[in-house]
Amino acid sequence: MTLLLRDPTAEIASALRPRRPALDTLVGKRVALFDIGKMRGDEFIDRLEILMNARGIVTRRYKKPTNTRTAPIEIIHDITLNCHAVVIALSDCGSCTSCSTHDLFTLDERDLPGVSVLTEEFMDAFETQRRAIGFDGAAIFVPHPMQNRSRTELESFADKFCDEILLQICAAPPPAYQARTEGWQSERAERH
Repeated sequence: MTLLLRDPTAEIASALRPRRPALDTLVGKRVALFDIGKMRGDEFIDRLEILMNARGIVTRRYKKPTNTRTAPIEIIHDITLNCHAVVIALSDCGSCTSCSTHDLFTLDERDLPGVSVLTEEFMDAFETQRRAIGFDGAAIFVPHPMQNRSRTELESFADKFCDEILLQICAAPPPAYQARTEGWQSERAERH
């Protein structure tokens, strides 16, 4: 087994390697929902999973043992073997932003398109980290802070950003569940 070690000191790259292109479709694919282990991140991911499953997207959950380190190689390996794309959430500090950016880079190197979900406060940290490692990684930025939000607020953020997240991993994601439900309800009303 090969062990890959990362140097946490600044690496300066001259160019950004393009990220893997988004999938053409999520039909028949599985999306890894990768919880970095920050407090309350699981509540955001719970709602993302409900929204994705309602769209017919198959998901698989993962959780890092700590947000202050890159993911264990066993988790990276499992995601690589069992999933086709990854959503990494929810970074809201400097060290977890750095580590989740490295995780996104590692999974991208293994041909998984992905997106990292971070709070707006760490937009610059993400930009600095992706430039340092030479990776044009994708990110969606949600309001900061997260830990003091109610579950309802966290779920509303997932509702608001789900489509943007999906567009980072799939060129044509399935339509929103609500739109499908409304269409079905109006068809049903017309028949009766």
